[in-house]
Amino acid sequence: MTRALADLRAFGAAATKELRVMRRYPTLYLGVLFWPVMLPASYVLMGRAYSADEPAALRAFAERSGTLDVPGFIFVGFFMYMWLSMLLWGPGSALRLEQVRGSLEALFLTPVSRLVILFGPASAHLLPLALNVAVMGLALWLLFGFVPTPSAAVSALVLLALSVPAMYALASLFAAWVLRYGEVGPIVQVVRGTLVLLCGVTFPLALLPAWAQAAGVAFPTTHIVSAGRLVLLEDVPLAGVRGEILATVALGALLAALAVLVFRLTEASAKRTGALSRF
Repeated sequence: MTRALADLRAFGAAATKELRVMRRYPTLYLGVLFWPVMLPASYVLMGRAYSADEPAALRAFAERSGTLDVPGFIFVGFFMYMWLSMLLWGPGSALRLEQVRGSLEALFLTPVSRLVILFGPASAHLLPLALNVAVMGLALWLLFGFVPTPSAAVSALVLLALSVPAMYALASLFAAWVLRYGEVGPIVQVVRGTLVLLCGVTFPLALLPAWAQAAGVAFPTTHIVSAGRLVLLEDVPLAGVRGEILATVALGALLAALAVLVFRLTEASAKRTGALSRF
């Protein structure tokens, strides 16, 4: 068996193990049915309460956001919030769990690719991600009457696929932090809060100061959310968001290269200092 086939088999085994754990605790799926609806819906209703559905308020929102569809704007942003949360809690938490169990050192002594260790278990979370998409789409339809056109839905799925490398590169950088410092919760809150602020989950980026807008452009999450809103809410074809796609791919490639370098340096340091066996 070649090295690539062995890694692929190990990847599948890691994903299967995680899926079996998730199947054993079905109550974990309750959050998938609750949070993707309640969190964004509360912001939509809050916005309606403050604006009182005044035409002037809606026009001001459209000038800053590029759309009159407030529920769609919020729900697309919150999809990024949910996805980012899954990725930050995924690979990093998996490493931390192995560290607490005392099996992380043995795991890193195996000959499999580090991609298997990082993303094998995390790939199982694509299932909750798909459920998030379905639940949020259903909520938009039933609660607010929004239904994307077939072409917009297809374009959004293509955009989602193109953004996967960039998002997992961010997760790799976070996992390197966990490997070095052994903490998950505090840094998740800091990273998630910063990215949510800069990519405009619940508000148009035009409301941020100029320096914050410039900082937000440096993260792929900003371009993914912006392109997603244009594609889904305004039915803009993929050619119309070419710039956002190119920025996402370019930033994803840069982050992936940085993640490989940082993770290798962190792993070498952890092996040298014995951090893999400490918890």
